[in-house]
Amino acid sequence: INIMKKLLGIAVVTSLVLAGCAKPPSKIAPAVVSSSEYSDLSCTKLVNMLSDTSSKLEQAEKSQRGKVAADAATVFFILIPVSSMAGDYEADVARYKGEKQALERTLANKTC
Repeated sequence: INIMKKLLGIAVVTSLVLAGCAKPPSKIAPAVVSSSEYSDLSCTKLVNMLSDTSSKLEQAEKSQRGKVAADAATVFFILIPVSSMAGDYEADVARYKGEKQALERTLANKTC
């Protein structure tokens, strides 16, 4: 029974530690962004905004991957994910993913 208690304790601690880790960008859902926000813009402006948003998303995903790697290293050595204290870029990744999708929908609807 002592072994079962120890295993259960280890499982609980492990799940709590892993729950605090940064999510990889591929696991982050896009934020909900309405296409109507962009409906009055010209095709040229939409294309420029899409390019800018894609660049911002790429940078946010790169930063988030860095947080994921840092969490993996710190959890291995000290059992505490550094992003739980310092934060991560999950909100930025979600926002830029949502904006990119909204811009792409608007471009498709306008048949640019």
